[in-house]
Amino acid sequence: MASAEPQFDGKFLTDTGWNFGSFAIMAATGVILNFFIAAYFGIETLGVFNQIYAVYVIAGQVAAMGVNDSAQKHNAEFMDTEAERDLLSAAAIWLAAAFGLATAAAVYLSSGTIGRIVDSGAVGHGVLLAAPGLAFFAVNKVLMGILNGRRRMKAFAAAQAFRVTVILVCCFVVAALGLPGPALGASFSVAEILLMPVLILMLRPPMWGFVAGGRVRVWVEDHLRFGVKALVNGFLVESYVRVDIIMLGIFVSDQAVGIYSFAALFIEGLYQVPVVVRTIANPVLVRLLASADRPALVRFCRRTAGLGFAVFAAAAGAVVVVYPYLAPFFPEGLVTGSYPLLMILAAGLAVYSVFIPLDYILLQAGQPGRQSLLMTTNVFANVALNLALIPFYGIWGAAVATAFAFTISSLNLNLAAWRWLGLRGGVLLDVAGPARRPT
Repeated sequence: MASAEPQFDGKFLTDTGWNFGSFAIMAATGVILNFFIAAYFGIETLGVFNQIYAVYVIAGQVAAMGVNDSAQKHNAEFMDTEAERDLLSAAAIWLAAAFGLATAAAVYLSSGTIGRIVDSGAVGHGVLLAAPGLAFFAVNKVLMGILNGRRRMKAFAAAQAFRVTVILVCCFVVAALGLPGPALGASFSVAEILLMPVLILMLRPPMWGFVAGGRVRVWVEDHLRFGVKALVNGFLVESYVRVDIIMLGIFVSDQAVGIYSFAALFIEGLYQVPVVVRTIANPVLVRLLASADRPALVRFCRRTAGLGFAVFAAAAGAVVVVYPYLAPFFPEGLVTGSYPLLMILAAGLAVYSVFIPLDYILLQAGQPGRQSLLMTTNVFANVALNLALIPFYGIWGAAVATAFAFTISSLNLNLAAWRWLGLRGGVLLDVAGPARRPT
């Protein structure tokens, strides 16, 4: 393999800017969408929509089966070998298509059962309309992984923004046509169907790689092995920052959960800020981890960690300043009661924001099973701390437990990098010691 390409260069910063722009569009769209549905259709329909979305997100993880992570990692690894890169991309696309179609059919056929489980026929109807989109979602997720692996991050950002914009427009159309609330579920299918040709035009992927016979079968097996091991990580990442809300619902009143969840909503948004940096950093990490230039790897990790903290600090600072001024727009006591909780959670997340841009480093090193083990450990720590503190201290216990969990996750990442990547002292230190390649 060729030596690692420039790391923290103008392209990296430009790509980061583009993806923060896309993130801003996604965040604004989410806010507009929730307010619009609540105002036009009512709170009940908003609840239905969010349940449909929850089912779609969970089923989407199964539909992609982690193949997107394999496509991203291996496209970065074989950046300089076009024939192999195209072959592995074709194998990933067809594998995702198979899993996506099977998952879409399963969810479509079980939509009525899902509705009965949640005691809502409206949710079941909405899931039925969203189900076809899963077949396209799986392929689109792989195509996005290919874009990410090839560092085509402007196209990646544009595709992300396109998807959420289509969903928003579809919801407006449903309202304009006077259709019932469950019809909003169709917006997910329409978005994925329209996104696929956009991604294909961007990438022009070699769709017919299966003619390579045995070679493509090898890649199908590799993607499947990698994806299955990475799947647990994908599931747990979605739940990691929601553990406290789930556990509070067991121990405290709905009013207390409401106060806490208002602060947690902002924390979830702030968590996504360094995640944007992680997306840009992942393909560069692949190249550096595969090279023998460990000093370059550590320098890149330090700079990326610094960028993650800087953008988090800027966003968190803005939230902390603006938050109290939201009080007149919400029920009395909601903002003032949740503000101290926000400060505790933000303090813990500030520590983790240094490491979030690097917390997929095991995945980029070709260790998806260990990546899933790391995330499992983090989630269990979060659950244990919340279980220990919430029964005695309620929402304050949840805030402290979650803040400590963020700190523990930072320590776990450094220990994992030390043990499995040979970075003595962690991803930012790598104190003196013999260099060795990832095991």
